[in-house]
Amino acid sequence: MKTSLISLLAATLLGFASLASGRPFDAADFMAILFTVGLVAWTMNQYSREPRPLLVARPIRLPSPIQSRVAVPSIRRLAA
Repeated sequence: MKTSLISLLAATLLGFASLASGRPFDAADFMAILFTVGLVAWTMNQYSREPRPLLVARPIRLPSPIQSRVAVPSIRRLAA
């Protein structure tokens, strides 16, 4: 959510700056800026050093079987 808000705000501000400079600004420019800023914000979010809940949570441990079921190979004689 934070990444999308950052990208939307940055694309809007760059759009206003483009309009103030006199350059035409259309939907394709807005979407290109929105995508680029969103990708940069997502990349920065992925490389942040904040602990993530998945890494902090205790791992799930499945119970080990009490009896080991080892398959005993049966010896059979093959007819010649």
